[in-house]
Amino acid sequence: MLEYFLPLLTLCMIQSGTPGPNNIMLTASGKNFGFIKTIPHMLGVVLGYLTLLTVLSLGLITIFDQYPIVQEILKYIGACYLLYLAYRIYSSDNKDDPSKSRPLTFIEVTLFQYVNPKGIMMGITTITIYTDFHKYEFIDSFVEGMMFIFLSYTIVNIIAVIGWTAVGVTLDNFIKSNKAIKRFNTIMAILLVLTIGLIFSNFS
Repeated sequence: MLEYFLPLLTLCMIQSGTPGPNNIMLTASGKNFGFIKTIPHMLGVVLGYLTLLTVLSLGLITIFDQYPIVQEILKYIGACYLLYLAYRIYSSDNKDDPSKSRPLTFIEVTLFQYVNPKGIMMGITTITIYTDFHKYEFIDSFVEGMMFIFLSYTIVNIIAVIGWTAVGVTLDNFIKSNKAIKRFNTIMAILLVLTIGLIFSNFS
């Protein structure tokens, strides 16, 4: 069991725990809106990604293999949405416009998982490797492999979303002035935009 589950858990931890669009947005939300108001955002990441894994396992991977243009289109949609989210973060200290100063909703974050190129590639990679029941004696079927993938991502994503949100909440103790808040939001927005470049380079 350990020779199968530990590498799977480690892979999920590296993928979900490292900086990326979701984690950058969670940190910014934790700083700007606090832990409680970011809970819908956190749930959107955890549950939304599980639904993405389900859709991928039901045949979306096959569609990507047969029609690469579909994944290419999703990549550009995701990039455009990331630019919009970066603007949301940059403008999140604008109290005159509630649409720019509210945290992302559960639905918004859940839908984002489906156009997040990093998340899609994570899912494809993990499913391809860890559902191969001919390679691993511990699992007897594709479905059994998916169950362990769901479990691993659930554990890791819960830890990751709480951790990155807590980082943002902690930073709120040190970033108080309007100028400092604006600088923080600008940095977070720039980091989010930079992830677009990393995503495109990984897809090329």
